[in-house]
Amino acid sequence: MGSIALDLRYALRSLVRRPGYALLTVGVLTLAIAGNTTVFSALNAFLLRPLPYPDHDRVVMVFNSMPKMGLATGGSSIPDYLDRRAAQSLADLAIVTPASRALTGGDAAVRLSAVRASPSLFNVLGVPAALGRVFTEQEGTVGNEHVVLLSDALWRTRFGARSDIVGADVELDGQPHRVVGVMPAGFGFPDRTVDAWLPFAFTPRQMTDEERGNDFSTTVGRMKPDATLDRLNAELDAIARRQIELNPGGAAFAEATGFTGRAQRLREYIVGDAERTLYLLQGIVFAVLLIACANIASLQLARAIARRKEIAIRSSLGADRKRIARLVLVEMLVLIAAGMAGAFVLARFGINLIRWLGLDESTQGIEVVLDGRVALFNVGVALLAALVAGLAPLIALLRSATPGQPRDAGLGGNDRGARVFGNALVVVQIALCFALLVGAGLLAKSFYRMQAEGPGFGAEGLLTAKVALPEARYPDADAQARFFDLLLPKLGSLPGVTGVGYTSALPFGGDGLGASISIDGYEAPAGAPPPGAMLQSINDGYLPALGIPVVRGRNFAAAETERVAIVDEIFAERYWPDEDPIGQRVRLGPPGEEWNTVVGVVAAVKVSSLARRSNDGTIYWHYTQQPSDGGFIALRTALPPASVAQTAAREVASVDRDVPLFDSLTMNARIADSLGEQRVPMALTTVFAAVAFTLSIVGIYGVLAWAVTRRTSEIGVRMALGARASDVLGMVLKQAGMLVVAGLAGGIACALALGRFLSTEIYDVSATDPTVFAVAVLALSAAAFAASWLPARRAARLDPLLAVRAE
Repeated sequence: MGSIALDLRYALRSLVRRPGYALLTVGVLTLAIAGNTTVFSALNAFLLRPLPYPDHDRVVMVFNSMPKMGLATGGSSIPDYLDRRAAQSLADLAIVTPASRALTGGDAAVRLSAVRASPSLFNVLGVPAALGRVFTEQEGTVGNEHVVLLSDALWRTRFGARSDIVGADVELDGQPHRVVGVMPAGFGFPDRTVDAWLPFAFTPRQMTDEERGNDFSTTVGRMKPDATLDRLNAELDAIARRQIELNPGGAAFAEATGFTGRAQRLREYIVGDAERTLYLLQGIVFAVLLIACANIASLQLARAIARRKEIAIRSSLGADRKRIARLVLVEMLVLIAAGMAGAFVLARFGINLIRWLGLDESTQGIEVVLDGRVALFNVGVALLAALVAGLAPLIALLRSATPGQPRDAGLGGNDRGARVFGNALVVVQIALCFALLVGAGLLAKSFYRMQAEGPGFGAEGLLTAKVALPEARYPDADAQARFFDLLLPKLGSLPGVTGVGYTSALPFGGDGLGASISIDGYEAPAGAPPPGAMLQSINDGYLPALGIPVVRGRNFAAAETERVAIVDEIFAERYWPDEDPIGQRVRLGPPGEEWNTVVGVVAAVKVSSLARRSNDGTIYWHYTQQPSDGGFIALRTALPPASVAQTAAREVASVDRDVPLFDSLTMNARIADSLGEQRVPMALTTVFAAVAFTLSIVGIYGVLAWAVTRRTSEIGVRMALGARASDVLGMVLKQAGMLVVAGLAGGIACALALGRFLSTEIYDVSATDPTVFAVAVLALSAAAFAASWLPARRAARLDPLLAVRAE
């Protein structure tokens, strides 16, 4: 222990005498390890850490699947849920559906994010109430459902964490509900934003076949201990077939859509496509780590050669190789420990960046944090960096530990192997850096091209907000329509408002509704799915407020006496490619429902992502003919959105004080939120590419500076024999150019491979985009030239006499 302490003190003194070397090494290590730790913390949260439910791997999502329509994971209807409870592989099954409520009875109504859930939900998830109890089976029946479970956050923020809240009444949508319990902190299903849970009590009609197709609910189940996912899916297939046999009218639909039931483990359902993004990012930061290791190895190699005389003297005085290796390793471990500690601190900022970019998930159980597994990973990455970066320089140093010739140990004449190794490290750095620059360029070009194309309507100056009508006071279509008839003129008269629209489903609002529809005279080809479309109920001001042009026919009138509809260009081109859409008829619902006559065709807009339009197109109904119990208000305004939102909320309260205006956002903010899927890999890849770029340029400079230092005597001899400064300058720049060319050759191959992997992540950009490749080549070449110029100029300015005497 005493000799180790002595080695540690010596290492610290040695590093203090060379602060530039120490700080550069620790800085490079900190950046590389922090990047790996940050991304691994997200990968750990999404893919490795257990979900906060007992035996979480037995919890599965159960849903309708219609693969022939491109809908692999859909929702569930109440009859589907009742059928699937009989699956032998399931210990229990629960159903959840959105049920937004207003907390009323105070000075102002507050909109809550609420859901209705079957009492079995808490048994499926295995989570009891933290205070009070969960629902009983009796409370899941009509007439007994006026009870509520509160989230921990709502209990604390709205009720002051009252210990006597259980048994108290709260008013939701103007009706009293008895609080039966408070759920634990952090619990949330289907996501952590839920404020309250209400019992899901089915009416007799909801349990009939008439409800099939209303797939607006989510079902989650718990498999029995001996069950497998394959067996459960086979049982869900059999249940779907039995239901089709009992309902012959659904056989054609099932054949055309591939309808069946499917189950997926909860973690896989939550993570979805994020898994690919996480592995991509982990690969990128690992490449940055390799660049950092190459950089540190170059520094270590230069340091090892500089210490040859010292090591040879120690060897001559009796130090064996084990002693010398320990001396060097202790110094490396000091550097690694400092880099590891710095990386752990920097990773906290990286995690905040991940959350800000939107990779952190609001779904239950997924939270990016620095836990024990991440800490162990941090240590493992640091040790790997030490092994990769320090092994070759250590071997080179031990080879010099031969006693007898300490004078020769200082000469630079036998450094050819070291030079080759150092050059190889630079080539690897340039190759990996070039690939990352190309990847960042492809993602950035795709991202900004999506933004430039836009959503297909005018998002600037558009404020949007949501309203939801209490079912008790607005039970039918007439009552719902009357509310909006009163509200919309009031909003239209607000100062600064130039247009007001209402829609049941707003683009980028997250509430898009697709459904099968009937088209007069259209028969779907054999084996093809029935016609479908995205559906929106709107008022006559909606299209002008959003700036969606009518390309044929007309807009809705304020009031329509006949049943009418408007379709977008995608729908019109798909179903009437060679006919005039005006005058055609469409219908929502079974035979017997009224037909709607198409009176207009509008431009297609993007509804959920800037990367794609709806494949099925959109049908717009007049809001008085297809009313809804809620929806979005869209206000075109030149005033600051915040001020308009406040006055708009007061106008809504003037119509009904128990109906709050909520989820107020500009359309630009909604679009920006939708870009998270593309923004995260683009932003993080750009950050890590910039780090790799910086490390690579530092590596080029370091190797050339070291080479000039080692060749000082040679350069002096050349200049003494007549070489000009320009000759020396050209010699050094030529060496740099050869390294850059070799690195770019390898980098192009790496970039092509990375481009193929990114091909599904980029929009309207080729994976071999010549502009991106050219910019990456020019940027890296220019930076490499700049990094080479300083050592080359220093070599060209050497005094020949002093250079010859340098050794």
